Amino acid sequence: MIFMICGSACAQSPADYGRTWQDLPVIPEFSDHARKILKAGIKAGHNPHAFSKVGDCDTSTSWYLSDYDRDQVYYDLGEYENLQGVIDFFKGSFVRLSFAAKPGFSAASALSTFFMNYEYCNYDELPLTCEYRIHDPIAVLISLGTNDGYNPPVFKENLRKIIDITIEQNRLPILMLKADNVERDFSINQDIADLAAEYDIPVWNFWASVQDLKNHGLQDDGIHLTFYSNYFSHPKTWETAFAYRNLTTLQVLEKLQSEIVKILENQTKE
Repeated sequence: MIFMICGSACAQSPADYGRTWQDLPVIPEFSDHARKILKAGIKAGHNPHAFSKVGDCDTSTSWYLSDYDRDQVYYDLGEYENLQGVIDFFKGSFVRLSFAAKPGFSAASALSTFFMNYEYCNYDELPLTCEYRIHDPIAVLISLGTNDGYNPPVFKENLRKIIDITIEQNRLPILMLKADNVERDFSINQDIADLAAEYDIPVWNFWASVQDLKNHGLQDDGIHLTFYSNYFSHPKTWETAFAYRNLTTLQVLEKLQSEIVKILENQTKE
C-alpha cells in the first residue's frame, strides 16, 4: 500500500468539506434493483453461497475474514453468535485470496493485466474477471480508494468500470466507504456514495462504524486500520478498527444471505 501521511486533514470531518455521505447507515438495505441483480445472477447459475473480495492490503490480509473459514478456536463471535449461520452459508469465501485483492491495489489495478496471475488466469482476462470466472460469486465486496488518494480524479471512472463489469455479469457489487482520508477532502467516499446511488446498489458505511475509536480506527500513518484478535468477547478487540470491519462485513453478508434465501425459496415455489 502506498504511504501517505494525512496530517491534520485526516482529523477533519466530512462536513468541513460539504460532504453528505457520512449519515448513510452502516449496514445498507437492499433495493429492488439489487434484488433484481441477485435474481439474475442465480438464474445465470452463479454460486449463491460465494462472494468475492476486491480491494487492497486491508482486504487481502489474513486477519480480514479469513479466520471464519478456520476452526472456531480462531475466532469468537461473542454476543454476535447469531452470525455463525452467515459464516456457514458463505463457507469457502472468507479465506479465499482473491485475484482482485492485493497489497497496493487501486481501482485501476483490478482492471490492469499488469497484475494478472497467468498461472490461473487467461491472457484475455483482467484480475477482476479472472476472479469472477474462477470463484463465480453471486456478490462482490468492493473496498477500494485508499491507494487512489494520490490521484482521486481517476478513481470514480475506474470504480464505475468495475461496477459495470460486475453488473454486466449479473453479480451484485457492494461498495464500502473507507476509514481514511488520504485524499484530504473525503472526495473518494463521496464518489463511492454517488456511484452507489447512481447504480442503486448497496453501500456500507464502514467509515461511520469506526468514528468513535481512537484516531478513528487508524494507525499512526493515518492509513492502515488498527487490529487485535478476532475474539469478539475480548474488550480490547473493540478498541480496534478490524473488529468493526469484520463485524460489519458479516452483518452485510447477513443481509445478502437473507435476500438470496428469499429468491431461492421463491424459485422453489414457482
